[in-house]
Amino acid sequence: MGSSRLICSFIGVLIHLRESPRCSAASSIDVPLRGAAVQSSTYSGRSAGHASAGLAIDGSCSPALRDSCAATNYTVNPWWRLQLDGVYRVSVIEITNMHSTRKWLDGVEIHIGNSLVNNGNDNPRCAIIHDVPDGLTQTVHCWGMEGVYVNFYKPTTNTTFLVLCEVKVYGELAPPPPSISTPGVGMNVTLVGKRLCWSDALFYCRDYHWDLLTLRGPAEQEIVDDLVARAPFPLTSHLWVGLRRSILGSSWFWMSGDPMDFTQWDEASQEPSPCGGISSKERSAWRQRFCGEHLNFICFTGPTGGKKVRFFSTTRVKPTCKN
Repeated sequence: MGSSRLICSFIGVLIHLRESPRCSAASSIDVPLRGAAVQSSTYSGRSAGHASAGLAIDGSCSPALRDSCAATNYTVNPWWRLQLDGVYRVSVIEITNMHSTRKWLDGVEIHIGNSLVNNGNDNPRCAIIHDVPDGLTQTVHCWGMEGVYVNFYKPTTNTTFLVLCEVKVYGELAPPPPSISTPGVGMNVTLVGKRLCWSDALFYCRDYHWDLLTLRGPAEQEIVDDLVARAPFPLTSHLWVGLRRSILGSSWFWMSGDPMDFTQWDEASQEPSPCGGISSKERSAWRQRFCGEHLNFICFTGPTGGKKVRFFSTTRVKPTCKN
């Protein structure tokens, strides 16, 4: 496992198969179980507490004992969610499947992230479980995906159970990226040292703050220019903000939904692109940039004058753009 630590015990997906009923050898790493588990419902066909979400992280490795497994009621789109004690880079997830002829985990998706939208089931997807063998332990690699929530979600059109026995999550705490913040005009502005493409920067700001930055007037522009000028870490030549161009037109808008009554476009060197940023070298210079560029970005938290624009990416189920 390298430097990865056992974060907590819970359900997982499999690539490598090992004999079970005994726990995986990885469970010999002496790290206390961490986290709290919840699920969409709790199976009512067993006595109280014998199907609760916490049974999936109780350290028990008895796939033959149904009363040691978490289980939902018979329902549509059942889910189970683990909240870790911090944001982790998850490397590996292990699960010991219940002894049963039913494929309770077949088609279950594993999602990792920091958002509770749709109960956390809209976070980036690590894997989809298929054909988990009866009573065996499987391992899935998530390659350092970051998040505080780990979801097991079974999207279905028919009612079904979600049954989860013992699971283990391995990873390491993700250090927060360097950042610097300043109060703005009724908002808080944060310049983030992490470098992401535009869509990933948007999701980051919406997960950890409110949105990518909106600039509504000269006063806010001046505050941001001063913040950029005193950044304590190296910056990319441009910084993502919440500027987006209409796909079928030439008009620009703010992702926060605020009206665009103020602009500072630098027309000298524009690159045709639907994403916009500001220069870190020149004050008050907005420019179009290629959306896939990995740039620093600016988030903000505070009231807005409009309704946040929804943004959907078909690649949100995995890292939105290549690092």
